[in-house]
Amino acid sequence: MNMCKKFSLVLSLFFLTVSVQVMAQREATVSGKYTYTITDHDDITLRAAKLKCLELAKAAAIKAEFGELITSDVIDSNVETNGELKSSYFWENTVAMAKGEWLGDTQPPVVNIVYEDGKLVFSVEVHGRAREIIQAKTDLKWEVQKDGQDGHKETSYFDSGERVYVKFRSPSDGYVAVYLMAGDDETSCLLPYPKDSDGQHPVKGGRDYVFFDKSVDPLAYHYKLSTKREQEDNQLVIIYSPNPFTKCNDITGDKLHPNSLSTHDFQKWLLRCQRMDRDMVVNKKWVKIRKKEK
Repeated sequence: MNMCKKFSLVLSLFFLTVSVQVMAQREATVSGKYTYTITDHDDITLRAAKLKCLELAKAAAIKAEFGELITSDVIDSNVETNGELKSSYFWENTVAMAKGEWLGDTQPPVVNIVYEDGKLVFSVEVHGRAREIIQAKTDLKWEVQKDGQDGHKETSYFDSGERVYVKFRSPSDGYVAVYLMAGDDETSCLLPYPKDSDGQHPVKGGRDYVFFDKSVDPLAYHYKLSTKREQEDNQLVIIYSPNPFTKCNDITGDKLHPNSLSTHDFQKWLLRCQRMDRDMVVNKKWVKIRKKEK
């Protein structure tokens, strides 16, 4: 066999191995439970404790099925007023990627909260579909930003009414969407913009983008993060794929509100997209919004 034939044979075997690995990605129905306890000394809201317990239950379900490869996103924000430290907020969001990724719920989570021995105990049971991770995902570079003294600055904390921006970069050409999941069962579509009639937002690989900034994109929309509560935790979701995809079917908003839909319907749409497109990447980051003091 000459060198050309040997090279061709090795190359064919390589592509065959890659194809087998891609096809071997396994999906499974999983379930898990987690209990999370807080005391009077813990600086965490009830809403944040419930969300944390939910994410940890998902991680436990995936770990039981696929094994352990857990990563964590840690957000530590200090709240200051007139230069004085008012309170500290710490959120550790254990991402459900224990050698797998959470695709969606098959049953609504069951949440129980009891008060025992001076402690508040959260117990969450989850049921859903998860997919094994056996290949590297596209490495996205993105950060949440707001206005600072010298331009935009990365942050996870907002005063109610402050504008939000997303800086984004992908290594290859593709399509991107950005959603905001609020705590009131509403998810808003921030990107593609409402005027994108085809429901798609293409991006070029290796290029830096700043979404929601009219100074760099005249067609962009400005968005502000607001809350009527004392404080609120929202989640920004960025979706990328090298393959074309169209945003979900949402309800048209007005001049002050972006298009939106229920979080339940959004999750069902995202689950369908991920099942049909194994190249799709879904990243999430938490942001904290505090009501402005009068």
